[in-house]
Amino acid sequence: MAFPHSVRRVDDQFLKTAPIVVTATVDLDAPPAAVFEALGSDEMWSWMPILDRLRWVTPRPLGEGAVRTLRIGRSVEVEEEFYRWEEGRRATFTVTSASKPYLKALAEDFILEPTSRGTRLTWVMALDPGGKHAAKLGKVLGPLLAPGNKFAISGIKKIIKPQAPVAPPRETATV
Repeated sequence: MAFPHSVRRVDDQFLKTAPIVVTATVDLDAPPAAVFEALGSDEMWSWMPILDRLRWVTPRPLGEGAVRTLRIGRSVEVEEEFYRWEEGRRATFTVTSASKPYLKALAEDFILEPTSRGTRLTWVMALDPGGKHAAKLGKVLGPLLAPGNKFAISGIKKIIKPQAPVAPPRETATV
């Protein structure tokens, strides 16, 4: 279900070179598998009122090539295609189309790293709004978006399913 406005497909290079690149990291008290499950759930971004609809177009199980749509502020919809889907480790998408011509390109990357307490989740959002002032806009918007993105990705804590505690290994008696 493509929307009428094509958005340039991008790859990992764009995550470093886009006019606007915002990185947010959060440490979570949950294993990578639980965090990854939340990233691919229907509830992802449900704590953010401005993101008022998320729908997976691709049937489960999800993987590379999976497509979802997201509606922002009840007015703009985008279609996202995941070009990387590494269970428990990393998921990356590029926006392929939009309902309105507000984007030239956008990609997001979710990187999960195991820690002693759970998972470090890093979210990289890279975008090119287009237009002759994109680079200048990036210098202003990047620092403004950073705290909001940190707040946004921290909300994933609300949908991570609780994990059963892992029992310590039993000692066995030798006779």
